[in-house]
Amino acid sequence: MAAESNMITQQEQSFIKKYIVREKQERYLAFLSHAQNRRKFIEALYHFTDFKWELMQEIKGPDETHAIVDKLKSYEHIINCSVISTDTNYDGKLLPVREAIQKVVGIEGSILIFGAAEVIYYEGEAPKRRYISV
Repeated sequence: MAAESNMITQQEQSFIKKYIVREKQERYLAFLSHAQNRRKFIEALYHFTDFKWELMQEIKGPDETHAIVDKLKSYEHIINCSVISTDTNYDGKLLPVREAIQKVVGIEGSILIFGAAEVIYYEGEAPKRRYISV
């Protein structure tokens, strides 16, 4: 995780503004902007409820990787993925798409932000807490 005091990325800002309910946006932007408060946002990811759910679709079945790859076929220009995760090995990282899918999918409490938040993947605590943007 980056040690900077202002650590929010452009991808994270775009994600918050596009996929989070309006009444929580400023609060979450502030949380992600400061290392000591970032954990507050991340700890909520296991049971996150503040998405604009009309923009999300539950992934049914055991193969979330296939659902993500299928969704990204329409977005061939996307090469990187920003990670927000309870796993400190990956939180705050910008990873190549393939690496992010291979290493982060399956980690509860994670959000993958593809490109400029054109596609996102959310994995909460099991069971049935896997969503992809529509």
